[in-house]
Amino acid sequence: MNSSAIEHAQRVAAQVTAEAAGEEWKRHHHMTLTFFLAGARSSHEEDHHARQLDDWRKRLVDCLEAGAYAKVTDAKVAELQEQLQGWILWELRYRDNALDSLVKAYPPPKPPREPRSLFPMPAAEVHGDQAEFYFADVFDFVTGYLARTIRRPLDGTSATWCPRWWDHPEAGARLSALWLAWEQLRLEPMLGMTTWWIQHADPHLRVLMDPKQGPFAACSPEGHTQTPFGPLPNDPYEPAQG
Repeated sequence: MNSSAIEHAQRVAAQVTAEAAGEEWKRHHHMTLTFFLAGARSSHEEDHHARQLDDWRKRLVDCLEAGAYAKVTDAKVAELQEQLQGWILWELRYRDNALDSLVKAYPPPKPPREPRSLFPMPAAEVHGDQAEFYFADVFDFVTGYLARTIRRPLDGTSATWCPRWWDHPEAGARLSALWLAWEQLRLEPMLGMTTWWIQHADPHLRVLMDPKQGPFAACSPEGHTQTPFGPLPNDPYEPAQG
């Protein structure tokens, strides 16, 4: 059994233990866990696990209601959670499709959304009363200009891209910088666009579309991955005490 299966069993046991005293037990947990632990083997197996789970919940609720001493209660709850986890792990260990069933019944939590971009605001908030911007914001710029203009073999070998580019903070920041530079340099009639392409677009696009080291390397042109790269490790800076 791999570590992800064990971690998922731990998450499910913790969630069910935390919610067993409430309405979620009747609405979801009791029936779902009964069917999971029985593994569609027989109605006798389902009856057995239904009674087993009822007894488990009763002991948990009795413990919580009678818990005059927090440390004793916490230890008992932890023991009951471990017992439930053991039942889940047994089923995962001995039934081939058990993990798929568990994940379907208890999907893993979605990762928190990361900030979209360094400059997600409309153009008016960037330059105020200065010359009117051609594109309203970075999203309009990418949709209306960049995505239509840039043509590449997006084969994952020479170049790649993510259609949900805004879900990558680095990409959002770089594309925002490209948008702002484009808005500034388009006003220079002679060399403005040449400068934008050579000094701004080309170096940014090389990084963005790098299929091995770029921010989209975990994705593909077909879709955004559910497990994008995390931020750089960063310990808090603590000045030396004099």
